Amino acid sequence: MEEAVEFFRQNGYWIIPQALSRSEVDALNQAIDADRKAYPSLWMSRGEGGRFQSVSVLLTQMVFDRTIYHPAVLPLVEELMGGEVRFEELSAMVREPLEGEPPASVWHRDTGHLPEHPLALRNLSVVYYLTDVDEDTHCFGVVPEDAEAKRKLPADKDGSRGQGLYGRAGAAIFFNAGSCHAGVVRRTPADRRTIHIYYGHPSQPHLSNFTVVPRRLLEAPQEEIRRLFSRPNLTTQLILKNF
Repeated sequence: MEEAVEFFRQNGYWIIPQALSRSEVDALNQAIDADRKAYPSLWMSRGEGGRFQSVSVLLTQMVFDRTIYHPAVLPLVEELMGGEVRFEELSAMVREPLEGEPPASVWHRDTGHLPEHPLALRNLSVVYYLTDVDEDTHCFGVVPEDAEAKRKLPADKDGSRGQGLYGRAGAAIFFNAGSCHAGVVRRTPADRRTIHIYYGHPSQPHLSNFTVVPRRLLEAPQEEIRRLFSRPNLTTQLILKNF
């Protein structure tokens, strides 16, 4: 844990190589296949050579629940964030095989920083790889940046120092959502599948209103799970109020 926190402090990311088991990866991939077949309109085409993403899989596939509070992941989430942690957003993504010229990577930052936090960490993201990712596939890329640099609120989105992060299916990447990052698209016969989860501090504004949290999580019998989902976004609040 200490090694992970220090590496994160210096670089803004950390990787757990085998966070998910083979059976968990298989179940999640089967759920994605089933969801794309049953609810194709919920899978938005984002361009970029064939990127499809759904922010609604929690409504249709219960198997995604555990990825949010997985025992191989949540303790480090809590350690990095410090204090109380709340769920913010989950989406599933598929980058399809690409035969033609890859589009340019879109380097960006999802959030600002929190200067008073020991790691300048406002929102933490966890990305699960559900397929093997290497130099010959699409991958997730991040620009290493230490916490002190983040406290200076850098506005640049330059990916020239970006590093591709590789791993087998089941790997979990932790990164500061304020880090400069991108999906690195390549000519490849393989698709890349990922789950993207965001966590936040209860004292900070909501990250987004995209993911609707089901009642089974808001009213879970386990107190620690209810607490994790105890700050629903505006969309979820309105659904709870009116339906």
